[in-house]
Amino acid sequence: MRIMKCLAIFVVFCASAVVAQTPTAPSAKAPAPAQQPPTAENTLKTQTRLIAIDVVVTDSHGAPVRGLKKEDFQIFEEHNRQQDIAQFRFVDRSATPAVPAGPITPVASPTLFTNAVSADRSIAPTVLLMDSLNTEMSNQMQVRQHMLSLLRTLPPTTPVAVFSLGHTLHIVQSFSTDPKILRDAINRTLRDVPIDQNPQDDASSPSNQALDWNGGQETQAIQGLEDFEAMTYEAQMALRVDETIDAMSEIAKYLGPMPGRKNLIWFSEAFPIWIEPSSDFGTDPFIGSAAYSDKVHAAAEALTDARIAVYPVDAKGLSVDQLYSTTQNPHINEQNPGAGFGAQISRQNTQHLDAQATMDNIAETTGGRSCKNTNDLSGCVQTALNDGSVYYELAYYPQGINWDNRFHKITVKTTEKGAKLAYRRGYFAVEPKGPAAQETPEALLKQACMNPLPSTSIAVSVQPIAPQQAADAPAAARYLLTVSPTGLTLDPALGVRQMGLEMAICEFDPQGSSFQIFTRDLSRPVPDDLYKNYQDHGIRNIFDYGAKPEDQRLRFAVLDTPSGTVGSVDVPAHPTEFATVPGVPAAAPASASAAGPAPVKQPVQIITKINFKGSAGGSSSLDWSSGTLTYHGDLGIDQGAPAFFNSLYGEKFQCREGSLVSKDAASTAKPSFLFTFHSPTGTGALVELGGDAPAYSGNLQVDASGRAFFDYLWKLCHCQHP
Repeated sequence: MRIMKCLAIFVVFCASAVVAQTPTAPSAKAPAPAQQPPTAENTLKTQTRLIAIDVVVTDSHGAPVRGLKKEDFQIFEEHNRQQDIAQFRFVDRSATPAVPAGPITPVASPTLFTNAVSADRSIAPTVLLMDSLNTEMSNQMQVRQHMLSLLRTLPPTTPVAVFSLGHTLHIVQSFSTDPKILRDAINRTLRDVPIDQNPQDDASSPSNQALDWNGGQETQAIQGLEDFEAMTYEAQMALRVDETIDAMSEIAKYLGPMPGRKNLIWFSEAFPIWIEPSSDFGTDPFIGSAAYSDKVHAAAEALTDARIAVYPVDAKGLSVDQLYSTTQNPHINEQNPGAGFGAQISRQNTQHLDAQATMDNIAETTGGRSCKNTNDLSGCVQTALNDGSVYYELAYYPQGINWDNRFHKITVKTTEKGAKLAYRRGYFAVEPKGPAAQETPEALLKQACMNPLPSTSIAVSVQPIAPQQAADAPAAARYLLTVSPTGLTLDPALGVRQMGLEMAICEFDPQGSSFQIFTRDLSRPVPDDLYKNYQDHGIRNIFDYGAKPEDQRLRFAVLDTPSGTVGSVDVPAHPTEFATVPGVPAAAPASASAAGPAPVKQPVQIITKINFKGSAGGSSSLDWSSGTLTYHGDLGIDQGAPAFFNSLYGEKFQCREGSLVSKDAASTAKPSFLFTFHSPTGTGALVELGGDAPAYSGNLQVDASGRAFFDYLWKLCHCQHP
């Protein structure tokens, strides 16, 4: 009668826990997980009313200036109000030896998937972002060649990640120092995303074709058509802007929990910071015009709070002007002054300058620098690496300011003569709010799976290890999960440390648009000897998981329940390469020892029928072997459903105050109300009884008799009398 998704757990360094499953949820944007508690290197995390500033100080030759003191700096807000510096620290990563590897060894490989950054803190982590959403394919090709050349000039210990932005943001390669892995990732960044052309310069636009037919003469009908095209173009541009800004915010969430300053190298043609009014197009110059400076400021603020310095690289600066390319088809209509060749050149140059203004704005606000009108890409990136190695951390509590939700400009000055400063240029003065209601662990884990990027507040690694083979069924994939204790709340309570840790495995459909989530509670007391083990090796667990054949990706997520901090990492659902981990059996269970109980074989089975037999004779079945989930037989649902309920929950759970709870008062185990049914033909149904009514999904049909069975079972699960 076992019909649940196979999700077996074997603990290497701690005891096993009871499963609690939550329902399927569609992908959606979710708020950022709680921030990681400050570490020795991350003492200036931006907090409510505390404004942190990383200041890069260089001399006239571009060399870093060392040895400045707190009294050598002044901070001013708008209207020349000087602020008191509350915190000060000089960071010199170039003189800092590499930090020894801890429980997580962040070395990317085909058999290790991790959200951790290299333990070498001497070089700032750097993300290379190929922005296909805002960059023509021909320029992407140029950028790719420059990126590949760049890898040959980077210091060999530079932790680099490769991201790609289309209509969605993707991690092509997590942080790695392996040049081959990074080269392969760069070769996978190209995306052919159509970019809408200004209709005024598009020879195929209906208005320009109408002008050609009408000898270049404007009419009221043509002007009305131009108005419509201008509004459509602005709407399309607004969508591009929103998708880019959302991507920047997600990158801020992803990199924010990592300590210290980080670099984002943004390869893009960007988007104009505004669409200017046009007196030569349509009936009203302001139709289709727009300004995006507020959205750009919001993205820059999120990146700045995450201590990410942005170095935009103008993709057009790495190629020829596209107007003169033979692949372009400029619209030439000298009878209309607004559609002439010279006017088109002017508009293109203006749009290019406006896009560079967007780059300059984000770079200046975050403390980075723009790389434009140059092919010296290695020099631009080397500047980013140098800036991230030597800088000053300043922080202050704003005094005498109005929390008006507006952007407030910051000015930093130094008494060092001839010094140049690079730093964040301001912040949004948002009135601090009281603490929000604590979300449930299930909701936080769902959010971790909904986020486009994994969460990094807790360092997590997952290694596929060779599965155990079963003679009569295919083996589930086997994974070793290692969680760093650094991001967990393990403070002693009543003399014994308590670990509040929950985890989830989210299985995504082939399109990545929806997922099923299966959770476990791994909370437990942590005595001193186990705590020492955690510090040395991390918190390690082995999971067997049987994913559907068509699904390709899983996301492992862990949650520190006291703080709401989350860490997650993506892994293949059907790995083909396996790690060999010391102390962990590759294919056969080990004998029980102090390290933990031996794994128990749990093969994946396809069950297609559950039979019920009455004590006085008669039988019935819950049957989905024929492609439809039905209930049939001599026993009524009022007998079959209670028997099914008692077999699943009767031993460990009981009704109390209208809810099904554990019979063990000390247990935190929760009942699972999620059922998965798979037929031999490959169809499947998911039945969720945890909500206000039974919910059905999947392509396996549930007929009226099956729904009546689950209606009855739902009432039992919610302690109601049918």
